[in-house]
Amino acid sequence: SGTSRMQLLLVLTAAAAVAAELRGNNAQIGWMAGKWRSEFSGKIFWPTVPTMTFGEELYILEAPSARSASLQFLNFSARAWSHSTKDHFHDEWGFLTVDATGNATLMTAGNNGFTTYEVGTVEPNKLVLTLKDIGRISFSRDLPVEDLRRTFIRHDDRFMEQILEMRTATHPKSGYLEHTRVIYTRKKE
Repeated sequence: SGTSRMQLLLVLTAAAAVAAELRGNNAQIGWMAGKWRSEFSGKIFWPTVPTMTFGEELYILEAPSARSASLQFLNFSARAWSHSTKDHFHDEWGFLTVDATGNATLMTAGNNGFTTYEVGTVEPNKLVLTLKDIGRISFSRDLPVEDLRRTFIRHDDRFMEQILEMRTATHPKSGYLEHTRVIYTRKKE
């Protein structure tokens, strides 16, 4: 219908405007930029916890540039909650950037006691990051995370998926196990 086409055109125009606003190398991940939300499509999987459903808001927006910095960063923030109880799960804050050759870096700090330094390569409609380094507070109750892979997939201009796989001190012995999967809908500005 005419209304559906107009709505699609508005979404595409808004997505193109966000990508156009990103300067330099970060335009390579312009499809990720914006405000995203999932009310209940997030799923948590892990051998030692019951499978749960969660909601999450994700913001990936251009950060102000420091005069002395030669890099442009994107602010990265995520806030997750239990779908059933509305209990707060975790927050992550950090910065994301891409170089001219498509190498991406994500640095995060979370209210779970972890900091991560993840690196990867931008592909068409996909960004896969793997753990380069991790820090943790000494009194965190979580099992030590030994490896992590974070994948963002653009399904279209309205939907993006994030998959987090990891290995802890106890699970699995090698490789990764899927820990979370969430499909976001782009929020209108």
